[in-house]
Amino acid sequence: MQQTCILFRYIYGNKLEMTREEINTFYNRYRVRLFNTSYRILGDRMDAEEVMQDAMIKYLKSGMSLELPKEEAWLVKSTVRGAIDRLRKKKRDLEFLEEYKADSIENMGNVKWRDGAEMVPKIKEGMARLPDGYRAVLSMILFEGFDYEEVAQIIEVKESTVRSQYMRGKERLIKIINEL
Repeated sequence: MQQTCILFRYIYGNKLEMTREEINTFYNRYRVRLFNTSYRILGDRMDAEEVMQDAMIKYLKSGMSLELPKEEAWLVKSTVRGAIDRLRKKKRDLEFLEEYKADSIENMGNVKWRDGAEMVPKIKEGMARLPDGYRAVLSMILFEGFDYEEVAQIIEVKESTVRSQYMRGKERLIKIINEL
């Protein structure tokens, strides 16, 4: 039920003319099928829920009104594409982290990289200790896959500012991780 509230708030935040009952009916009609579809592909409950909701929101925002079998087919296809996109993004992120790990050993001083499971809590804690601006820029570039230009547009600053915040934030993060 919490998921329908999130869906409801998001849709009403965008002024879609649907009643709460219509949204609940729509959500309950497809939630199990879409969740199972995305969960089978992703293997992660949280990601599966996000992909499922993204597909539902995309359909509702588009204003399409298809017949029932076509509506379900569209939602399933959109969910599958979303799940595959999420898998690709995870793969890119893992490749980036491996590359970052190798670069860090060579170029970034004495960051002591050990087992990845050991480093994750340190990285999370280090990110939490960063000032908001650095944390936002690093998160968007490192974890969300945005480039400097996209980040600059999102936070409405110059691209050169994003580049300098990224470099300073990265240096600070490495310093924090070394201290932990």
